[in-house]
Amino acid sequence: MFASKQVEAAKPDPLAKFRSRQEDPIDVDYLVKSLIDDPNPGSASVVALFAELVDGDLQLRCREALNAYNGPLMSWVTALRDVDVYRAVHLSHVLGDFDQILLGARLADGQEATCAVWVDHLDESEIADAALFVVTIDDAVDELSNPDLTATEMSLADARAWIDYGLRRTYVFRETATWPDCRPLVRWLVGRLPGGGDFYQLPMSGRDASKALLDEFFASEAGAVFDCRDHQYLLQELVESGTADPLRWSAARVKQVLESSLLEGGHPLKVLLDVPDLLRAFIPFAHARSGIREGLTARALAALDRADPDRRSA
Repeated sequence: MFASKQVEAAKPDPLAKFRSRQEDPIDVDYLVKSLIDDPNPGSASVVALFAELVDGDLQLRCREALNAYNGPLMSWVTALRDVDVYRAVHLSHVLGDFDQILLGARLADGQEATCAVWVDHLDESEIADAALFVVTIDDAVDELSNPDLTATEMSLADARAWIDYGLRRTYVFRETATWPDCRPLVRWLVGRLPGGGDFYQLPMSGRDASKALLDEFFASEAGAVFDCRDHQYLLQELVESGTADPLRWSAARVKQVLESSLLEGGHPLKVLLDVPDLLRAFIPFAHARSGIREGLTARALAALDRADPDRRSA
């Protein structure tokens, strides 16, 4: 993780001045020069490690310096070339906001590690977090499992397609204790997976199915009070936002809807002011049909309750 963090810090960051914390990265050019000036297994091993994690011109310079070095490398560095990323497990959340992809890796000496990647579907399937754990993938699945997550085997090619998509995001706006510091490590592990996989697709409930659900809602006792056609048009737009799943609503999705540009215009003000009440009636209706447990429904409604006073006073 240390080397991955240094590689990430060494890259140009146009958002650096907005970061809460800034690191002083290792000067990779200095490392390369040190290897050339004073060849030894220690400096050569560090350069070899960086050569695995960096790309472009920096990787080329590291490899050129290594090619000129004829001495030994530390055993843990040479073992990196034999890392086997052998299994992927997909943990899907019942509300569909996010997925976790676990990659099981095995070193030549039998040591195992698991890379966990969090994919946020409320934000265009961005990688919101990632970390490496020195545990087997079976242990990681056991540790992360809960009633709201479903674990399924995933092809290595599909895992690469999903993670590659998130890695293509140029900017990282959200930082965690390990992200984006471990991005070079994730990229290196994913680079060892086969290509040709299928990327994540939003659930396609179909506009006809969505319309049928909304018709049923507005015909129900809970929805009948919203008798304006403008309510119907607005709710149709809301269910198509975020994950585009009309049947599943998380607290995070509710918060995103209430802060979205959908509520900035294009609808009568009275209808826009009714949005919290409209969702407060619709979400339990939708969750009853999709079998979402009451605790998750309560969290979504609590997000509405927290936001409603602010919206009314704005």
